[in-house]
Amino acid sequence: AIGGVVEAWVDSVPILVISGQVNSSQISPKTRSYGVQGFNIIENVQNITKYAVQVSDPQQIRFHLEKAIYKATTCRPGPVWLDIPFEVQSEKISPDGLEGYTPEHSIVDKNRDKVSAVIDTLLNSKNPLIAFGQGIRNAGVITEFKQMLKQLKIPAITARMGLDILPYSNPYFFGLGGMRGHRAPAVIMKECDLLIALGTSFTHPFAGGNYDQFNPSAKLIMVNIDSSEMTKPGLNVDIAIEMDLKQFISELIDDPKVCKINSKYSEWLKKCEKLKKDLPTVLPSFAGNPINSYYFVECLNKHSKKNHIFVDDAGSANYVCSQGLKLREGQREITSGAFYSMGVALPLAIGAAVTEPEAQVIAITGDGSIELNIQELRTMSQNNLNIKLFVINNGGYTSIRKSQEDIVGGRYTDDEEVLNFSNVANAFVLPFHILDDHEKLDLLIPEILKVNGPELIEVVCDPKQEIIE
Repeated sequence: AIGGVVEAWVDSVPILVISGQVNSSQISPKTRSYGVQGFNIIENVQNITKYAVQVSDPQQIRFHLEKAIYKATTCRPGPVWLDIPFEVQSEKISPDGLEGYTPEHSIVDKNRDKVSAVIDTLLNSKNPLIAFGQGIRNAGVITEFKQMLKQLKIPAITARMGLDILPYSNPYFFGLGGMRGHRAPAVIMKECDLLIALGTSFTHPFAGGNYDQFNPSAKLIMVNIDSSEMTKPGLNVDIAIEMDLKQFISELIDDPKVCKINSKYSEWLKKCEKLKKDLPTVLPSFAGNPINSYYFVECLNKHSKKNHIFVDDAGSANYVCSQGLKLREGQREITSGAFYSMGVALPLAIGAAVTEPEAQVIAITGDGSIELNIQELRTMSQNNLNIKLFVINNGGYTSIRKSQEDIVGGRYTDDEEVLNFSNVANAFVLPFHILDDHEKLDLLIPEILKVNGPELIEVVCDPKQEIIE
């Protein structure tokens, strides 16, 4: 579970882990292991959880559960962990009679003047830009954020985990920024004179290794519930605001000075609109065989419906989805945001399919990542989950091949053979399709998506295709 907890920690996902433990009499602090399969788990996960305790008193279980869930779901979300020794598990309790947890509310607002300073900085700006992240969803302010953009009429771009917060058609949304982002935001970031980062960690893949992917003379305003994100080495924040986004957006749009903005940035907005139109990610030249994975994702996106949930894996699958998808209102996209861990797509897709049984899940993975998912293939098949699993077969690990070509002259250390996906599908009683001709994608993809239920679809792609930077 530790790998999943690390993912949740860096991607700000609330997860409650309950682990079993050996009898308390066998527990010895600081030792590596004890009893039969006993491991000192709490000491090892305290730095990657918001709350981690071993429950030694059964009468304290309600307190610890309530505190853990509160911690996991408030402020910046994240994982929590309760470890329960064997003899504690078997104790009988009366939940209603147990002590509960009452949160301590001691938040002091030190940022009211700073919100006013944001508006003053905006009024002195010519080319402002908003960069937003998953914090918008975590704060529950997607509706308010849309209203704010409509009121301010300022262009916005997203960090990786915010890709599905605004539909691509939103007039104030110009796509994904960063190293593996869309083409237009790369130009917009270089030309803005003010960047307002809302609910994003402002990572190096987004802002550059030396925070040099945006105009160096631009002012930077950051609003984040986690102050540590605004004090990272080399990051120069002009106005740092540690505040919940719900409160920030509310105070911003209620400030009487906002009315002075009033289409102040119309020329800047028109320039961004032109860039979005003139700099598409997927070009007409991508049409051809072997299939270009960007062309495939655009075809898949084109035939998707508003209730589709996209889930994508590591490597090429992650990049081509983040750069190729143009999500519609109501669609979701789920992925590993910080680590791009191999093999995440199918287990995430299973979670999405169980949570939203009326939706259809489109999972995109790679020919390498899928090798980590044997057990999930059976789960998907056995439970008849409505998951369409598309496997991009580009002859192995594209990122590794490129590194080997660039650094060691193309001498490969990996096995260039891939699985026989027809045999894999047959072994797990999954309907199978193969897409190997770009001219048939518009015919075959709608037929695949029309039928509910699990399917494995192999997409034969160009092994020499590179990822767009």
